[in-house]
Amino acid sequence: MRTVECGIKAFDVHELLCHFLAKRLGYYADEGLDVRVVDVTFVPDERLPRDYFQVACGAAFLGRREGHPFKVLLAATDRPIFWLHARPEIERIEDLAGARVATYPPVAPPHWFSRASLRNHGLDPDADVSLWLCRDDIIRLGMLRERDVDAAVVSSAVSPLTVQAHGLRTLTFIAEELQFVTTGVATSERVLEEQPDLAAALVRAFARSLNAIHESADDAIAAIADVLDVSDERAAETYRLIRPCYTRDGRVPREVLQRAVDRLDAEGVPGRPIDVDELYDFSLVDA
Repeated sequence: MRTVECGIKAFDVHELLCHFLAKRLGYYADEGLDVRVVDVTFVPDERLPRDYFQVACGAAFLGRREGHPFKVLLAATDRPIFWLHARPEIERIEDLAGARVATYPPVAPPHWFSRASLRNHGLDPDADVSLWLCRDDIIRLGMLRERDVDAAVVSSAVSPLTVQAHGLRTLTFIAEELQFVTTGVATSERVLEEQPDLAAALVRAFARSLNAIHESADDAIAAIADVLDVSDERAAETYRLIRPCYTRDGRVPREVLQRAVDRLDAEGVPGRPIDVDELYDFSLVDA
């Protein structure tokens, strides 16, 4: 077995469902891989491990803009799996004018997704709301429950059904607000050039996981129930919500990719604007 490190930015269903299935269903083992997740939230891109890939494709986009040569080899999702929740008396995103919204810091892609979502509903994220930058879901959700903020962006580490059970209102599923490749298989150009066999093995394993998500609901639901520590019923409902966000073949049309990148460019994402061909290469999926 070859040990490979999988970089993660969050331990949630969004980033890791393909990984969980590849591990549980033996897809990694079939490729001779022992894949172990490592938290690279605070690891500079230039210090990432050598035998390495990451599932955070939104982070790969931000890294590429800063000059780090990431390549996204497989798109597992083409929509961001995050929700905007609010106090129960707030019924629409438009009602957040003048409100305090707990969100991610700008170094994280969901910061830009939430800005775009607010703008879709006529709100200027710089002028019409106060964005409170918070470290993680526990803080954001806790501040919302305690009414220290009026709304909060929460990831798939917490099922929206669990949030709603606390009496909070879901204003929108951000996946319905915009498209963007947020998770999949990403690695460096160096790994792609020097270890093409490793890159191809990872793509094959994730492609099988995508097939399981769409064709083997019981396996996907079991993984969600385990990771979120929720009932099978709640896991099944969460699965129903997120399944449409996963691609079937690991690819996204170039024009869709370009529109997505242009949309975030319009929000003022830092770094150098990039052409999608710099970042996305689905040739291993085609192979």
